[in-house]
Amino acid sequence: MEAIRKAASHLLDMEMEDLQLLCIGSPGQAQVNVLLYDPMPGGSGLLEQIITRWEEIISAGSAFVENCAGECKRSCIDCLQHFRNAFYHRYLNRHHAHECLQEYGTVLAFTHDIPPAMPAVTDTQGPVNLNEQNLKAMLERAGFTAFRMQYPIELGRPLGTTYPDFYFDDPHDIKEGICIYLDGMSRHIHGNPATAHKDRQIREELRSRNYEVIEITLAQLTDIKSMKRHFFRLGRLLCGKEKADEIAADTGWYGAVED
Repeated sequence: MEAIRKAASHLLDMEMEDLQLLCIGSPGQAQVNVLLYDPMPGGSGLLEQIITRWEEIISAGSAFVENCAGECKRSCIDCLQHFRNAFYHRYLNRHHAHECLQEYGTVLAFTHDIPPAMPAVTDTQGPVNLNEQNLKAMLERAGFTAFRMQYPIELGRPLGTTYPDFYFDDPHDIKEGICIYLDGMSRHIHGNPATAHKDRQIREELRSRNYEVIEITLAQLTDIKSMKRHFFRLGRLLCGKEKADEIAADTGWYGAVED
């Protein structure tokens, strides 16, 4: 998992700490299961990008552990070790990691959805417009003004046309575009399992077509730490890391519009 995380940090727009590891053991067994998870509430989209680019991730991870610059016997700072995993340095073995990556292969098979742990947001009168207004105001205060709202993107059958709440052209022409979706506004829209499944399909299709997809939940919209991470990510895409750091440091853009 460390090799996968390191590969992702080199191939994707992310830092190592953006995704975390969780080890789960079983009584009486030496073997443990290791989970790679996204600590951002609602998800940052990084796991979906790893899934989409799985073959590249496996190739890059294999190269890191197979061709360690330090030519270590098990692990070192040139391959798998870093400060935050110091507690289990003694368990890291780049040769075993390479065997595991080869065993994983280049194809992933979906098994099941993970049911949400939080209750669905109940309907209220006019939440979508108000929360869209709040996000629009934050974007404008942060200097992200070159957006189009409800911009249509045609995906063809069976997905049809999707309308991101906010859409940006990529000024660097690296991505096809940057789509922001505001989620969790209505039980009718987001509480329907069939609709939620189609939403996931649409966003996975967008990512496969080289669109950047940012998903912001209602809970995140009212959480400054989550919004800092979203705006830092957006800033890196639109303005570069230096400007993104400034936007994350100066949160004068955060807050709701006046009623």
